[in-house]
Amino acid sequence: MTLAFWRVLGLGLGVCVAAIELHAHHELSSEYDEKKPVTLKGVVSNVEWSDPHVYVFVDVPGPAADNVTTWEVEFASPIDLKKAGWTRDFAQVGETITAEGSEARDGSKRAAGKVLILAGGKKLQEPADAQLVPPRARERKPTPRLPDGHPRLGPVPGETGYWSYPTASTLVENSANIKTDSEGLLKNLSDADKVAPFQPWAKGLYLYRQRTLLKDDPMASCLPPGGPRQFQTRYGFGVLEQPERQRIFFMSAGGNRNWRLVYLDGRKLPSGDDVTPTYFGYSVGQWEGDTLVLHTTGFNERFWFTNGGLPHTEKLTLTERFSRPDFNTLKYEVTVDDPGAYTRTWSGGWTLQWVAEELPEYFCQDNDQDPRHMVGK
Repeated sequence: MTLAFWRVLGLGLGVCVAAIELHAHHELSSEYDEKKPVTLKGVVSNVEWSDPHVYVFVDVPGPAADNVTTWEVEFASPIDLKKAGWTRDFAQVGETITAEGSEARDGSKRAAGKVLILAGGKKLQEPADAQLVPPRARERKPTPRLPDGHPRLGPVPGETGYWSYPTASTLVENSANIKTDSEGLLKNLSDADKVAPFQPWAKGLYLYRQRTLLKDDPMASCLPPGGPRQFQTRYGFGVLEQPERQRIFFMSAGGNRNWRLVYLDGRKLPSGDDVTPTYFGYSVGQWEGDTLVLHTTGFNERFWFTNGGLPHTEKLTLTERFSRPDFNTLKYEVTVDDPGAYTRTWSGGWTLQWVAEELPEYFCQDNDQDPRHMVGK
């Protein structure tokens, strides 16, 4: 993890899959219609190389000589574009280019870019799936351990690394055989009953979010990913262990450097007037053999606790289990208990892969232009 990252964390403390997601913080089908392809040829008037997405502004001439329309073409994040060979200076203002993509649903002059052809004929494309799949697993190594013998969930001293590439794109009940896309949209809405034991109102809200292509997703406005969703974000999460202080931190990379604190000192969860609902709730935990078991309560209702738009209430409590069966694998299991939204408790989970690199630098709120254009169907 970068030094800048830990400096940000330090300031905060002083004051107080594999799922492939080509676009980091929301479901682009709520903005763009793949059934409406568009090809734009014009002059580059501006390039914005920043999180959460890269934008190219193209002045496209019309039938009349003085009739020029500026189109805004949206591509993936700088992190993903670099994997496909793009650089910050990939296009110059004044250069004539051709962009291929899909038109915006709201009728604005915007497009989801797929291909960019530069003046010299060089073709740049959105990252292919092969460029975004998990890196090939390194040699098999045993589970690293803390001095007390428990599995180490973060990097060993002197090394770097984080967890990413969850094997599920959303949370569904164990044994459910359901197909979804990379953001948790059901391939078949009739599978909704298999996802979780919904109460009627919760199922209705879930189906609404699905039918409107997740357009109201709070993460589209760069709000934190609470609950299990913290472990499904595009750029993974880091783990900082402080056994001497009996606590552990989970650091999200796919948002705005959100972090979650878990106490392992035997304290009880707060209750009553001691609880102010938050995005990440209040977490305590203990080791049960080689499994870290966490109990969390005190959530607010301002976030979606998993991809795909599953609803929850402030009655939500989670029991999460983390185990590291080998060096490269983290197993995540969660039991959901929310009598406000579901008819019974239920469980699901996935595994994640170790990435022996620094946690990516990504800040959702740097240049977020999408929320006002999300129109759904």
